[in-house]
Amino acid sequence: MSPWNFRPNAASNARQLIIHDVTLRDGEQQAGVIFTAKEKIEIAAALDRMGVDRIEAGMVAVSAEDREAIRAIVSSKPRAEIWTIARSVPKDIELALECGVDGVGVILLGNEQYCRIFSWELEEVVTKALSAADRAKQAGLKTTLLIADSTRMKEERLKFIVESATKSNNFTALALMDTFGALSPVGTRTMIQAVQSMTDLPLEFHAHNDFGVGTANALTALATDVNILHTSVIGLGERIGNAPFEEVVLAAKLLYGAETNVDLQQLNNIASLVSKRSGVQLSPHKPVVGKNFTRIESGTVASEFLRWSKWGEDLQWIFPYVPSLVGSAPVELVLCKGSGLANIDSALEKIGLQISDDLKKEVVSSVKSEASRLHRELTLKEFSNLVTRTTEQTNGSQDNPTKSA
Repeated sequence: MSPWNFRPNAASNARQLIIHDVTLRDGEQQAGVIFTAKEKIEIAAALDRMGVDRIEAGMVAVSAEDREAIRAIVSSKPRAEIWTIARSVPKDIELALECGVDGVGVILLGNEQYCRIFSWELEEVVTKALSAADRAKQAGLKTTLLIADSTRMKEERLKFIVESATKSNNFTALALMDTFGALSPVGTRTMIQAVQSMTDLPLEFHAHNDFGVGTANALTALATDVNILHTSVIGLGERIGNAPFEEVVLAAKLLYGAETNVDLQQLNNIASLVSKRSGVQLSPHKPVVGKNFTRIESGTVASEFLRWSKWGEDLQWIFPYVPSLVGSAPVELVLCKGSGLANIDSALEKIGLQISDDLKKEVVSSVKSEASRLHRELTLKEFSNLVTRTTEQTNGSQDNPTKSA
C-alpha cells in the first residue's frame, strides 16, 4: 500500500470495523432479484462462516416465506447477530420477536417528501418510531433507528429526530442512511461530524451507489469514527445498489488499517455465490472480485510478471495486493491484440509446444491479427491451431519462396 495512506495527517483508521450486511434485504430489493428461503439460508451461512458481524436477514413484513427464512437462520445458531427491519408499527415488532432475531432496525420515514406522500406530521412519525423501539428494547432486542434519506433532510429536521431518539434511551445506535445516494465523500464527513455533535449514540452508515461513490462514502464514514458500516455483497441493492461488501472490507483493511473479523480469502467465493443465486453477473473488471484482476494481456506487463516471478519476488509489487488474499484465481497471461512474447511463451508451455524464437515472433503477429479479426482474445485451442498454421505457412514459404507470392 502507499505510505501516503498512513502519514500522521492521513485519514487512516485502525479501529475495529463492524460489518452489517444487507444483501438479504436491501440486496433483494434490486429489480429482478429474488432469493428463496433456501437461498437466503445458504447465503447467510456463507456470510457467517467468513466472519460477517451482523446479517440483516430480511424485512419481517414482506412475506411469510421471508419470516420462515429468518427463523431458520436464527435457529442455525450463527456466530453473527441476526437483524431485521421493522416499520414503526407494533405488528412488525411482534413479528421480529417471533422470529427470534438479535436486533431490529426501526425505519423512520421522516423526510419532507415522505411526510407529504403519506400525510404524516414529523412529530407523529418520531413518536411511532420511539414507541416501536421501546417495545423492542423491553423485549431485549438491540435497536437501531434507521433514518431514511437522512442525508437530504434539512439540518433542523434531522436534529429534532436525532435528539428525540437520543433522549428516549430506546436505541443502541442511529443509522444515517444515504437512501438515494446523494452524498459526496466530503458531504459524508461534514454530515457525520454534525450529527456527532447532536448525540453520544454510536452511528452506523448506510451508503447507496447511484454516483459510484458508495465505497468512498463508506470509507469516509469509517475515517470519521463510524465503525458500523452497512454493505451488500457485489453491491446489490435498490436501483444501482449499495456499498459493495467486498470493496469496503478490503479497502478498510488495506488502505485504512481497520481491523475486521472477515476472512478476506472468501471474498471471491461469496461474490460468486451471490451472483449465481441473484442472477446478476459480475462485470469482469469489477473491483476485488472481477475475473480480470489476475488476467494480463499487455505484453510489457506480462514480461514484468514473468521476470519478477522467476526471481521469486513478492507479487504485491506487480499487483496492489496478492491475489490469493481475496481468493482470486491464479494469474493468467491471455492472448489478444496487446499480447507479446511473454504471453506466447506462457501459452506454449500450457499446450506443451516448443518453437524457435523466430517463429515465436511470427506467432505474436498472427495472434494480434486473429484477435483483431475475432474482436476478442483467443482460446488455447485456437492458439494451438494458429501455431500449427503459422508453422506450416512459414515452413512452406521457406521451402518455396514464390508460394506466398
